[in-house]
Amino acid sequence: MTSDLLNRKLGRHFDLIDTNGDGKIDMSDFELIVTRLGQEFGQAPGTPKHSALRDAYAALWTGMQGSMDLDADGAVSRDEYVRGLETNAAASYQAYLAPVASAIIGLCDTDNDGRISGEELAGIHRGLGMADKDHAAAMRNLDRDGNGYIDQTELTDAIRDFFSSDDPQARGNSLFGAI
Repeated sequence: MTSDLLNRKLGRHFDLIDTNGDGKIDMSDFELIVTRLGQEFGQAPGTPKHSALRDAYAALWTGMQGSMDLDADGAVSRDEYVRGLETNAAASYQAYLAPVASAIIGLCDTDNDGRISGEELAGIHRGLGMADKDHAAAMRNLDRDGNGYIDQTELTDAIRDFFSSDDPQARGNSLFGAI
């Protein structure tokens, strides 16, 4: 059983990736995320950065479907998503998220310095359909060293915290905005 905090975070993430709002996640939701992020950062389908992000999300979907689609209907409901992350699926899900994080940095790191600036993070959030207020909280909390950038380690740690921590003070709690 997840804590109230973890349940709220998972619900927030589910709502963000259920891009069409139909109450379930399938590959079309991830395709729309990739399209939006590609547009936000000027990467057309077929470009190396766009393709890397598409491939990472496709692998994430394959992993999700295999471990969370309990009724085998080709989609993951909110309940399946939360239950899946309560069980051993959480470890495999996080393993799929690392390549997604790397591909996001690759796509969104417009100056190719290996880290995400505040403006680049704002672009990611816009691509995910998040509000500006969510961006400010995320940047403030995720930039652990206060240098104005989020590096791969900070992003990976934030993802881990978001999906597994019950600590209300965990920096990763604000990865996808206020909870």
